[in-house]
Amino acid sequence: MSSIIGCSGADEGSVKEPSWILFVSGPTGSGKSSVAKFLASRLGAHYLEGDDLHPKANIDKMHRGEPLTDTDRQGWFEAINEQASAYNRQQSQHHHLIITCSALKRAHRDILRESCDLAGYSLMHFFFLDAPESVLRQRTEARQNHFAKSNLVHSQFDVLERPRIDEYDATIISVVPPLDEVQSETLKAATALLDKEQLSK
Repeated sequence: MSSIIGCSGADEGSVKEPSWILFVSGPTGSGKSSVAKFLASRLGAHYLEGDDLHPKANIDKMHRGEPLTDTDRQGWFEAINEQASAYNRQQSQHHHLIITCSALKRAHRDILRESCDLAGYSLMHFFFLDAPESVLRQRTEARQNHFAKSNLVHSQFDVLERPRIDEYDATIISVVPPLDEVQSETLKAATALLDKEQLSK
């Protein structure tokens, strides 16, 4: 089940070609990459893996099972913002981008909102993947070859701020169901959003 909190976009005319950017967010183990890749393939968008933009110091820290601080994340958000801005500037058409980023706190989402507005995106939206901590710990324990281990799940839930009703550009998606159902539910919500804003391809 999804809970649509709302959506917002930049002022009309801010870019010549309508553009949009979707963030697939949520704690580790929520399936951000799998959902984002699926959305990108179905919506004809460019996919960017946010984890690839972490500085080495962050990756090393998570390998050791140490949670990131907001100071650690600052450079990461700057890299994500730079990539998102560059993509919108460089593309002559179809400025459609989907990025994975945990965006655990409202302050994190506000950073991304401001950057996307300055970059000239017509619309940006968060799809926040949500599940109980116990579910994500179990999934993370079964995951292979990823630097974020299961002990990081608890630290993320300690600081987690799920999108609230006044965050009009966020949709909460339950990831308790099987992955294919989650992907279908997220695609349905994304398609409805883009159709409403007349930004579907």
